[in-house]
Amino acid sequence: MTRRALASQLLRVGWAAGRGAREGRLRFTALLMASSLLTIAVCAVVVASVVYETRDEKAAARSPNTLAANPGEQAVALWGYTYDTIDDLQYSVIFIAPLVEDAPLPPGVPRWPGPGEAVLSPALVEAGRGEGITTRWGETVGFIEEAGLESPGEWIAYVRPDASHLEDPRLFEIVGYGNPGGGGIGEHTLVSPLWALQTTLLCLLVLPALVLVVIAARLGATARDRRSALIEALGGSWSARAYLNLGEAVLPVSVGAVIGLLPWVVAMGLDYRLPLTGFIMPSMSLRSAWWQLCAGGLLAALVVLVAVVLLHRSGRGRRGKRGEQSVSPRARAEKQPRLKVLLCPMFLLLATRGPDLIAANSPFWFIIIYTVGVVGTLVTLPAVVSLVISTVGRVLANFGGRKGVSSALVAGRWMAAQPGVTARLVAGIVIGIGLMGQVQAHSSRISEPMIAAEETLERVGAGVIMVKAPEESSRISNFVEALPEGILTLGLTWPDSEGDKSLLAPCSVLIELDLACDGRAEVNRAHPDGRLSELANWESPSGRIVVRDDSPTGHSDHPVEQLVLISASGTDLPVDTVKATAYREVSLSPGVGTLGYSWYGGAKQRAQTVDWVVLLGVVGLISLGAGVAMNNAGEFLRFSRAAAPLTVLTGQRRIHAEIAAWVICLPLLLATAVGLLVNYWLVAPMTVPLIGARISATGIAAMAIVGVVLALGSWVAGTVQALRQAARWTPEAD
Repeated sequence: MTRRALASQLLRVGWAAGRGAREGRLRFTALLMASSLLTIAVCAVVVASVVYETRDEKAAARSPNTLAANPGEQAVALWGYTYDTIDDLQYSVIFIAPLVEDAPLPPGVPRWPGPGEAVLSPALVEAGRGEGITTRWGETVGFIEEAGLESPGEWIAYVRPDASHLEDPRLFEIVGYGNPGGGGIGEHTLVSPLWALQTTLLCLLVLPALVLVVIAARLGATARDRRSALIEALGGSWSARAYLNLGEAVLPVSVGAVIGLLPWVVAMGLDYRLPLTGFIMPSMSLRSAWWQLCAGGLLAALVVLVAVVLLHRSGRGRRGKRGEQSVSPRARAEKQPRLKVLLCPMFLLLATRGPDLIAANSPFWFIIIYTVGVVGTLVTLPAVVSLVISTVGRVLANFGGRKGVSSALVAGRWMAAQPGVTARLVAGIVIGIGLMGQVQAHSSRISEPMIAAEETLERVGAGVIMVKAPEESSRISNFVEALPEGILTLGLTWPDSEGDKSLLAPCSVLIELDLACDGRAEVNRAHPDGRLSELANWESPSGRIVVRDDSPTGHSDHPVEQLVLISASGTDLPVDTVKATAYREVSLSPGVGTLGYSWYGGAKQRAQTVDWVVLLGVVGLISLGAGVAMNNAGEFLRFSRAAAPLTVLTGQRRIHAEIAAWVICLPLLLATAVGLLVNYWLVAPMTVPLIGARISATGIAAMAIVGVVLALGSWVAGTVQALRQAARWTPEAD
């Protein structure tokens, strides 16, 4: 027989062996899931690179070439930019005004808007409709097309200022568009760098998928190890065993890779929105990268096939008395991992109390000590859970023996005798929850000013609004006159030579705020009016501001840096109306916002990162959960073959459902509960102001739901398989 014919024959034998194996269906499903999830994970890394590359290209295409950098060319337009917020999240606003009749348009802008008109991205209109975005810059007369957007969900606006703002210092002359080094605006300036996203994808998607690959490759390995030992005893080579294993795995792996590509194929056809994050998949970019996605699917399939070949053992059978090779598997010895059980509470204590006691003032050593404690806790925690399950098993077996409950007796003895199996069962869930919790905590870290801004907003809300004062006093007067009634306007001066600021307002306004007009009044951090105390806290390094009876409109000897708007009734001010008025009357960048709004916006931006972590973490946790569920299903099927005669002896089929509930469902539910509890303890030290992490209620709920669904799903699947096996059981002479 030729080598090619032998290889073909071995592939067919492997194919037949996989279909006829006792656990063939379970392993087929495991390999299919491993291949599909690894394909999704690898393609996610590819898509991240494609999306970021597309962002950079589109950002460069719409970035202006300035006249200052190209003095020999003709100026064609005025251009400038600022940032604004919707729901306290930043987006870019670009100002454009033509200087010549045939001035080129930025990419994606269908036509020149008229003076005082705007063209907005569709996603910005959708997100800001409730905050008056369509009239904030004047009348909205069109939408930016996808060619001018870094992604379909980008928030961005093009605004043509009216004649009164054409001398604004924010505007400068340009000669055209297409500057590779000028991409300082747009969505790419507000998202995490590519390396950070790819690191998260590797930790939360690729790594769990690889764990599932290893589990799927070794699932039901006892019979295959015996087969490999037999082939080796008969003189078969390593390549012969490899062909057999490939023939067994090629179909589920190939089908799984195709299934893993389906979500990306759908994304090529329509711009669908990812849950939690709200990110819209860019179909146009994905269509241009179809070959990269196909390569990712092929790479994932090859990785699974290589794992199937490399993770099969040979020569592991026992030796006979005369040294001959035996093809029967070794009996496994199960011991309680007592050292890990003893180390777990020590690591947990180190993680929860060590950083605070040893490195309370050093963020570097705080993180080092904390990380050692967390890693040690997650590594040893499965052993603790397995010890608890083993103890529960002994109690359950005693109960079943006394009460004559067969399922409790059998399940309890198996749980007590198999602590290693239980540890492997719960390890994926416990470590997955811990890993997701840590990535979420680290990604949610915010600084102390961000925390202070959130607390300020909670205390005073929009009761105080700050506006950057223009140099022209007439603009201040026009702005104050255009404001709705019920708004008190004060002026905050620039710091004097000693660094102190003054608060200017007419006496009538000061009286409404219970402030004296004698020139000796001041506001400080202890002022009874919470709005004024917060103003002093944020706007004065010394925590005190002198109050003066003077006009804030610029007709005084004290130049005004910012206008302070305070509600006369104590309620929240209409921020949307104030913004629209300020953009019209003050300047193109009036800096309208509540106290500490820029820091609060940073905290909101971090919250969006946490949403990404929750989404990716749920997918990764599903991968780990599927792996441990498959592993436990294989162990349970092995056990259920021995328990199959109970159906004949008891005459009850439900005994397998009861045993599966104890052996599969209970450990997974307990692992989920313990994992969430320990995760809460481990994350708690990160929430101190020194570190500034946040606990995500959404993330905790998602992890709990995934854990419960996996436990119930594994129980049902294990029960169905056991019942099918019991129905086919016949006595064997082994």
